[in-house]
Amino acid sequence: MSKRKKSRDELRRLAEEVCQLIRQMEPNAVIKATLKRLYETEDAWIEVLLPYREWNRKAERISDAVYKRVWEIEMEHGYHIGVSLRTLDEVKAGAR
Repeated sequence: MSKRKKSRDELRRLAEEVCQLIRQMEPNAVIKATLKRLYETEDAWIEVLLPYREWNRKAERISDAVYKRVWEIEMEHGYHIGVSLRTLDEVKAGAR
């Protein structure tokens, strides 16, 4: 992968593209995108709460599509966008 200057506008556009993909697949998802490094390797971080109690086939399809697209973005543009997909039960368990 070639080294190229990273643009905040391009990163914003690509992160919004990932958010739109999620919204298209699940309009009721709660999405929070952060365009700063939360972790050392990410250029942006997207947290998604899927409106399902448990992980199911639809969540699996969303996960596959989202992780495929963020991998393509990394390969094509050099941006690493981290994504956390969780369900209601996972959030509830984490709050205990």
